[in-house]
Amino acid sequence: MPQFIATLRYFPVGLVAGAPEPIVKSDVEKLAQKYGVSIKLEEVVGENAEIKGDVITEETMNHPVEEITQSAITVSSDDETAFKNAVQELIKKYHAPRTVYGTLGSNEAGKAVVSRLCDVYDGWC
Repeated sequence: MPQFIATLRYFPVGLVAGAPEPIVKSDVEKLAQKYGVSIKLEEVVGENAEIKGDVITEETMNHPVEEITQSAITVSSDDETAFKNAVQELIKKYHAPRTVYGTLGSNEAGKAVVSRLCDVYDGWC
């Protein structure tokens, strides 16, 4: 099992908790190759999501975070430097996750790296 695991959860583009631009699978795959880490992108469309053009509305109360519309990027590696560099590039491109659940699914080592990087590169702690 990798020593460093971080899941960054982004909600739809345009909302306060969303990435500033769409998260593209091919971009994430290139990043994984660049740093030699494992990166998985999971796109979740919530059961209550209503999509009208570019606007997504959704009732999220009383629903587990794993069932809410989001892009979840999971980065894992045994190499702390490679892990840090990959996460840093994700934060620079997509900003820090914006909710209290933004790193749900991370292990403690991964979450510690994410917290430091978010504080330095996106003013989040």
